[in-house]
Amino acid sequence: MLKFFKRASARISLVLLALGFSFLGILSFINREQGEPAISSALEHSCCFAGSAASLFAGAVFLVAACLHWRS
Repeated sequence: MLKFFKRASARISLVLLALGFSFLGILSFINREQGEPAISSALEHSCCFAGSAASLFAGAVFLVAACLHWRS
């Protein structure tokens, strides 16, 4: 019974991490497009894009890990 709870909590944690990082990445893309001030620099745009892409990548990694853990 204890092994079941350990596996279930690990699966839930991986899925929640995947959803959280993906949400943060998507939220950064949405906020960047809505609040486009005219004086913002290209460096700010590229840093925002890089952070969003890294967050989406981390979400994808956790999602793959959750899928692999689920199949085992």
